[in-house]
This record gives sequence, structure tokens and C-alpha cells, in this order.
Amino acid sequence: MTPVSRQARHGRTRVVHGCLLLLLGGFLIGATPLTVTATPIYESAGDPLGDPAPTSTSIVEDQSAGVKFYVSEKVKTRSIGGYFSPYDTGIPSTILGAIVRLDTPDDFPNSFDLTTRDVLKTTTIDVSALPGDYAGKLSLYLTPGWYALVFAATDLTHKKDDTPSKHIAVMPRVYTDLGDPLYFFGTTFGLADDAFEYRPDAVGMSGARMFLDTDPVSRLAGPSMLLLADAASPVPEPSATLLLLALGLAGLVGVAWRRRKS
Repeated sequence: MTPVSRQARHGRTRVVHGCLLLLLGGFLIGATPLTVTATPIYESAGDPLGDPAPTSTSIVEDQSAGVKFYVSEKVKTRSIGGYFSPYDTGIPSTILGAIVRLDTPDDFPNSFDLTTRDVLKTTTIDVSALPGDYAGKLSLYLTPGWYALVFAATDLTHKKDDTPSKHIAVMPRVYTDLGDPLYFFGTTFGLADDAFEYRPDAVGMSGARMFLDTDPVSRLAGPSMLLLADAASPVPEPSATLLLLALGLAGLVGVAWRRRKS
């Protein structure tokens, strides 16, 4: 039998290595888990204003704020948040975020303190000492229908002194509304001004009321309230994976056949 030349052996080695790489690539493509990126389910405001509005929406012990939105298909949420600023300059705070199920676009949350059964899930949102985008993790499957994002203080007891609270925040008006957001706010005292429409059926705790924003230049216009979803990246087609595996196996079989023939 004629001895195999060094060049032939080198060529066969390269073929074997190439086939092994193909097999490894096919295995990795088939075994790699899905990567996840965040995509908006709902966003109340988008492009920044030229000059931020001087007023802000307060998330305090006796007032919460929210926005209604509609889901057209089943989706899984990832987080809830928005653009927040500490209520007291330089003092970090923690507030509450919630998703509430509504019966109709005219419906409101059934409780001011977010304790009734229409509240699907809550999470805490940590707001640092500087204004910015903050969110809290909230994993939940939503089916088609109406919902509300609600932001409230984590401590609903009234302050008895001027000590800075770590449970409240503000939502500056820094963005331009997307479409016509159905902003609303809840309060435990008094009546809203002309920019808000009172709904007599929107009653939560004793003395609490919900009001719908009816004026595009009112104090609720322009805050960023958003809900994010998990969106998986495209999955490699099974046929492509199988093709790579087949090519790798065919290469190994060819090398083995040539070696046996030699």
C-alpha cells in the first residue's frame, strides 16, 4: 500500500476539523437559549419637550396617578415604570407600581390603596436622588382587554411633620403625549379642578375619589408611564440546524470512506 503523503494527511485533518466545526455550530444553534429584549406594550409619552413643563404630577400619600390602555392580544409583561424624580431633592425614594384590570375604558380602579381584586399585581420602584427613567419588575400575562397602570406611595399614612418621606415621588412633565392618553388620578380629599372630570362610580377607600384628565394641558399631561414586555429574538429554523448536522455527518463519512479505500 502506498504510504500516505504528509500533504494528504494534512488535507484530511482539515476536512475532519471543518466537519467537527459544522457539528459544533449546529449543536450550538440548536441548544442556545433565546435572548430577551424589552419592547413596549404601552407608552404614554415619547419625544422630549423642548422645555420641560414647570408642573409635575405628585405621587404622595393622598394622591396616586395612572393611565388606561388597551391590550389587543395576549402578552407577557416584564416591568412597569416611567420618568420619576425624588419628591425631596437629593433623597431617594421607593414608590408602588401596579397593573389594574378594568371592565371598560370608563372604568377606574376599585381602590385607592390598591388592595381590591381588580389589582392584578404590584411591584416597588426605586427612585434615586436624580430624575430619570425607573422601573420595577412585574411579570404577568395579560389577555385582550382594558387595563390601567397606577403609581402610588408605598406608605399611605399621612405625614405628621415635615420630615422628608422615602415613599413618595413626582412625575415631571418632560415628554410629548403619544396619542390621547387616558390619564387619571386618585385623591383622598377635596375635588378636582376643571381639568378633571369626576366619576361618581369611581370610589375607593372612604373619602377617596378618582378623576379622569379631560384637558390636554392639565397637570397630568406629559409624564412618561410605560409597560414593557419580554420579546424573544427569532429562533433559528429547525431545518437549518438539521442541514448543518447532515453536512457534518456526511463529511465525516466521506473522510472515513476515503481513509478505508486508501
